[in-house]
Amino acid sequence: MIYPRILTCVLLLTLIALYANAVPPSPAGGRMLRLDETHDFVGTGQAWFPDKQFEGLTAEAWIYIEEPPEPSTFWTIFGQEGRFGLVLLHNPNSPINSLSLGVWGYDEGADSGLAVGGSLLPTRKWVHVVAIYDASAGKGADGKGGNWCCPGGHLIRSDKALRIGGIVPQDTVNRSHFKGKNLKLRGYIDEVRISNIVRYKGPEWKVPNGKFRVDEHTISLWRFDEAPWSGRFKDETENGYDLWRSGAMSVEAQGKLTTTWAKLKK
Repeated sequence: MIYPRILTCVLLLTLIALYANAVPPSPAGGRMLRLDETHDFVGTGQAWFPDKQFEGLTAEAWIYIEEPPEPSTFWTIFGQEGRFGLVLLHNPNSPINSLSLGVWGYDEGADSGLAVGGSLLPTRKWVHVVAIYDASAGKGADGKGGNWCCPGGHLIRSDKALRIGGIVPQDTVNRSHFKGKNLKLRGYIDEVRISNIVRYKGPEWKVPNGKFRVDEHTISLWRFDEAPWSGRFKDETENGYDLWRSGAMSVEAQGKLTTTWAKLKK
């Protein structure tokens, strides 16, 4: 009789540990994409709007940083080589070793520079992050942000894939880039929406509640609600820029608690 009791105790302790470390539901609900040292990014696998010059662009996502990265490192939340990006940076010079957002964009063939610092991010909490591009550009987190510089004009064309997570390659000789060691983040992303307008204007705005909607200005939206064995993540818009795994990726199998890892070929 003692063995069933011991087994029961072990199972209870395991369940308690799992729930103690479980990621809380994101404001968007549903499943989500997990990223870590092995499962670092997903991408379109084809050029994302290669012939389009955007006068305005808003890219946004819900992110959950499970563990802070090492100092002097950076990680791409989303971006497209040669066009735009939003990056998470760990600043070793900050008094609190803070995590912050960095944003960059290229307009009409010129380097529009980059902005770093500000928009401090917590760990183990869902955060709504935004990158905004128009005649000026900006970034923000949880409803607070602002514009930087004044690049002017349109974002240039790019024949590269759009990537979420990992590191977006950059021309480190001829254009501005984020310095530091690349990293592979331990965390989650739930829903990424890209719009062909400026949806938020600083210094403060209302944080979206619930799932992102598809409207006439939405040009890509990924919810990451697919089954854990899926190798593709659907673009909810009619533009059809689905995302594909890079190597082995994982999506949570049941709600917000990871229970199954799927290792798939591209």
